[in-house]
Amino acid sequence: MFKTPKECYDYIVKNELETAVIGAMMQQTDNYSIAEIADARFHNREGKISFTSAGYKINIEVTDDEIVTAVLNGLYVSAFLSRKDDNYRVHFLVSGYPAEMKARFEEEITKEVVRYIIMSVIMACRLDSEKKLKIYIGNE
Repeated sequence: MFKTPKECYDYIVKNELETAVIGAMMQQTDNYSIAEIADARFHNREGKISFTSAGYKINIEVTDDEIVTAVLNGLYVSAFLSRKDDNYRVHFLVSGYPAEMKARFEEEITKEVVRYIIMSVIMACRLDSEKKLKIYIGNE
């Protein structure tokens, strides 16, 4: 039994199950799924930050102070769309790297994104035991 989501995550990393967890999550049609929004764009219009994605038909004003501050300070922010049943949410992950240097820090940003996605799956699907994790990824 895992005591915390971090213990579950550490188990996944130690046993090199990251690809299996993300693969299982991508196959979900009736549970929880999360995907990075590849065409995410932030716009600063007279001090108001908005977020758009043509692919997902999203155009929203961002009001979260942490995200607004990160965008205004030029940090790279990843965006995700999650679905649980018929409930969709937009999530943001602030990177510690400047947006204009994204290419230079691609590996570090990718690690952060993978961790975020896996932790989201662990929490949303309540993967609190090795048995539940193995069932989730189809190894049991």
